[in-house]
Order: sequence, then C-alpha cells, then structure tokens
Amino acid sequence: MLRLHPAWLLALVLMGCKHVPSEKERQGAEIHYELGLQAQQAGHVQEAYKEMQKSLELDPDYPEAHNAIAILLHMAFNRPEQAISHYKKALELRPNFSEVKTNLANVYLSQSRYDEAIKLYEEALNDMLYPTPFIAQGNMGWALYKKGELERGVQSIKAAVTTNPGFCLGYKNLGIIHDETGDVSEACRYFGRYREACPDVADAYLREGACQVKQGKMEEARQSFTACEAKARSQELKDDCRRLLEAL
Repeated sequence: MLRLHPAWLLALVLMGCKHVPSEKERQGAEIHYELGLQAQQAGHVQEAYKEMQKSLELDPDYPEAHNAIAILLHMAFNRPEQAISHYKKALELRPNFSEVKTNLANVYLSQSRYDEAIKLYEEALNDMLYPTPFIAQGNMGWALYKKGELERGVQSIKAAVTTNPGFCLGYKNLGIIHDETGDVSEACRYFGRYREACPDVADAYLREGACQVKQGKMEEARQSFTACEAKARSQELKDDCRRLLEAL
C-alpha cells in the first residue's frame, strides 16, 4: 500500500483548497469597486475597468464587481462574450441576482438571442424584490417585438412606462415600433412623450422632428430640430440636427 509523507499530504490538500479572501482583501475589493463606480459615472471607462479588475483580483467571488465589469465590457468595449462570462459568474455566486439576469438578457437581446433574453427577463420580473422591474419589462417588450410578437411586445413596453412614467427608453421604443409599423400618428405621440420625459436628450427632439415632417408639420419640426442641435452633446448628432433643419 502506497503511503504518502505528511508533507506531501499537506501539499495535496493545499492544492485543492481555494483561497478565501481575508477581511483586508474584501475591504480592498469594496474600495476598488466603489472607485470603479465613481469613475464609470464620470465617464472614465478605462479607469473604471482597471478598478474593477483590481477589485476582482482581491476578491474573485465578488458578484457586484463581476456585474459592473460585465457592463463595461458590453456597453463600453463591445466585448459581449467576455461580458457574458462575468454575468454567468455573478449568477453562479448569487443565483437570485435579478439585475444581473436583466443585464445578461440585454447582451442576448443585442445578439438577437430573443428566447434566451425573454426567459431571463421573466425570471427577473418574478423577483418581487427587484427594484427596477420596468427595465426588464420594457426590454422584454422590445425582444418580443423583434421576435415578431408585436402585440405582446407593445403591451409589455406599455406596462413598463405605466410602472415608471419617466422611462425614456420605453417611450422611444414605442415610437419606433409605431413608426416601423406605419402608424405615424401614434409614433409622433410617443416620441412626444419621449421628449417630455427626457427634455435634455437631443435624440428625443430629433425623432419627434422627423415624425413631424411625415405629418407635414414643418414649423413644429423646425423647432424640434433647433432644440436638437442646441441640446446635442456629440458633434455628430449636432450635425445631423443641423442638416435636417437646413433641409426643411
């Protein structure tokens, strides 16, 4: 019978053990996580990413940091597969993390994986403690629409804006759906609601103005494009607004 020296036994045990972060490491992970959030809110995405990396180096099992770095990978760096990996890790660590389910569903939505997205949105909506259900509700509606279920999609987005009357994306998507399905009057009405809910968003004025042109309301469109140009933060959007204004 093979007998191992105690030192070898200890080495094998240690090899199979997972490092458990110390209290100091956990605190450090939290600090870097908070610094990452601050950098992200300030628009410094590279700095935010570095801080989230440092957080996960100190505590690889920190679900909030996996969620935060995944958002950056998806939205800022266009690396959906890496984002999916971090979201799945966060769910492995916290299976009922509904914000992560919604964020992972958003990646699937962007990849046209509608059934997978809808399933996750439904799971998030079944969580009575999920603080922002209107996001999952609205995005699920868009996924249903893109899948070809027009009526269910519209009803889902309407439920989202009823829950949160300030949900700008919901009004925008309702406007787009009605515009794409040929109902110009309803499209303009929802783009107007989009502009009312988000008065500082240039895109709302741009879309409402384009819709007003279709209705033949040229003076209203002129006012919309003028406001769009004034409120645009990017030069590209500002130029688009000016071109449409000059084309009237």
